Amino acid sequence: MTTETRRAVQLRVRVGGSVVVGVQELGGRSVVLARSEPDRRRGALGRHDGESLAAGAELALRLRVPLVIEVSSSGADISEGVDALHGWGTAAAAIASCSGVVPVVAAVTGPAISGPALLLSLADLAVMSPSAVAFVSGPSMVAEFTGVQVSPSELGGVTVHSASSGLCAIESPEPLQAASELLAYLPQSADDQPPFAPSSDSIDRSVPELRDVVPTRATASYDVRAVATAVADHGDVCELWPRWAP
Repeated sequence: MTTETRRAVQLRVRVGGSVVVGVQELGGRSVVLARSEPDRRRGALGRHDGESLAAGAELALRLRVPLVIEVSSSGADISEGVDALHGWGTAAAAIASCSGVVPVVAAVTGPAISGPALLLSLADLAVMSPSAVAFVSGPSMVAEFTGVQVSPSELGGVTVHSASSGLCAIESPEPLQAASELLAYLPQSADDQPPFAPSSDSIDRSVPELRDVVPTRATASYDVRAVATAVADHGDVCELWPRWAP
């Protein structure tokens, strides 16, 4: 599947800030895409940015389409103080309201520090690039309070969130592409059925390979992924959290 994004409607154009929100096509599906621009103040989120994220979440609910958040942010804009914290709090409340109604997918392409890291836990699925990091308090703060020296990747890199925290569902060098592929399995909203695709696989086809997959001893183990691949149409299986609780 190729990921094609086409701008249809952009929200809050004159507000400025580091967050751009719009209704777009992603992999042939309409979504609300909220993107933090790392070139603008290193993606720092101010009050207006939080309000833009909230507006995007509210629009996704009204349109009943997925919300995709592309994250690369250095955290709350410290120059705004409490206003910035209120901004991402406003965004958190709006994103939480999407839960169970429309899919929420976070594509982490760079750092997600402080407040933005907390926003990731509100997504249904998080995709991280190999260079992405996510943590609330950085290495310097950890060293100051614990005396332990850690690198950003050791503290909150993709390996940590794939294998230890369980935050990262998929690791991909192209998080937005992976988000597009994930959405192909999901409905637009809780009001819809999942998408259907034509298949040439017969519904009564045999799967003789399963004779060699499932062991005869009830206490023996086997790789259930081989079973899923055998019974799925065209062997099309998208495994989530492959490193988490293997």
